[in-house]
Amino acid sequence: MKERSLFFTIGLLILTMGVALIIKSGLGASAWDALAVGESKMFGFTVGTAVFVNGIILIFINAALLKKKPEVLAAATIFVIGALIDFWLLIVFKTFSPQGLISQSTSLVSGILTMGIGIAIYLQAKFPASPMDTLMVAIHTRFGLNLRTSRIMSEGFALALAFLFQGAIGVGTIIVTLTLGLVVQYFHPRFEQLFKTWGRRPSLR
Repeated sequence: MKERSLFFTIGLLILTMGVALIIKSGLGASAWDALAVGESKMFGFTVGTAVFVNGIILIFINAALLKKKPEVLAAATIFVIGALIDFWLLIVFKTFSPQGLISQSTSLVSGILTMGIGIAIYLQAKFPASPMDTLMVAIHTRFGLNLRTSRIMSEGFALALAFLFQGAIGVGTIIVTLTLGLVVQYFHPRFEQLFKTWGRRPSLR
């Protein structure tokens, strides 16, 4: 349990740092994060709060699609994610504002790598996933579509809402969509092996 909690905490910390770097790049964020940025500007609350509110709504949507009770523990995951996004954006990177295409691109690429590594780490804990990730599975299960199509539908839904709320959509949105999965796919088996090795180490008495 200690190993799972450690991987979960570190993974989310790194993941949310990546989200913040991508948003700060000013080139566009992933669909769900772009939506949160738009909502934060429109309604005057923080990006992390918007992420949390969206997550809570999705918990009930996912429950309806899966015909199950709402996954209460997922609320804790999205709460932590929202709080950490605000931590990075409002405290650590408060004065960070990359200027020029090179600096912005560096921030974007660094964010994608960091976010992908964070996802690969936190998934090892096998705690309840964020409602945004669960939506893909819910669509897949409810309508019998393959995961790729389900992913496109869930991202398309978020992107349409991001347009509606004038979110942070740009070339970075396309780049994140096309590359984030590859980063996760590359690092996931490596951290999976690390997690297994960590779990087999002898305990100190």
